[in-house]
Amino acid sequence: MRDVQPTEVTALDASEIACAGEVLGRAFLTDPLWVATIRAPDRRPESLARMFTALTRATIAARGVAEKTPLLEGAALWLPPARDIGLWAMVRSGLAMPRFVMSLTKQDRKQMMVVLSQLGQRRKTLMPEPHWYVSAVGVDPQHQGKGLGSTLMRHGITRADRGEMPIYVETEVQENVDFYQQLGFEVIEVLNPEGLDIPLWLMARRPRSTRL
Repeated sequence: MRDVQPTEVTALDASEIACAGEVLGRAFLTDPLWVATIRAPDRRPESLARMFTALTRATIAARGVAEKTPLLEGAALWLPPARDIGLWAMVRSGLAMPRFVMSLTKQDRKQMMVVLSQLGQRRKTLMPEPHWYVSAVGVDPQHQGKGLGSTLMRHGITRADRGEMPIYVETEVQENVDFYQQLGFEVIEVLNPEGLDIPLWLMARRPRSTRL
């Protein structure tokens, strides 16, 4: 068996789902959106790990793409064009997402549902055409700064360009806007979710073959 190269991106194995959820949870631990929607600091690490584990299960159940760096320092979740996490995927994943949402406090649960609903509506409006959706990409904080996030994204970008498909992503971190812009994304809207004084940058990348 050949050695896995440091820059190689591979599919996430089912046995690695919980680990990927923990990695993504740590990656997003200080993001403004999750600080605001999961307000208790002592509950946030466990809640985010559960949320991203549930999202990973649901993504795989929806026949989306779940990928990792060689030692699972980082992970990325993608939904292919014309495919979303619907009811059947929720059931196949063991109702992982609904169970996570119900584990939140009533106020946190209400705020999260409002934000997710707004994001879903804006995505439908801004990207009515088929596209790849980056539902999560993150690197464990102790491995950040090594280019692993770029590696994960470039792997997916190559796939999207090959199919001449655009990509859509949301970020709540100003520094990430520069990161995505360097990869060819453009800001198409800045959203302030209802009840939160936090900007979310909604971004899209057109396939290379369709650019002027």
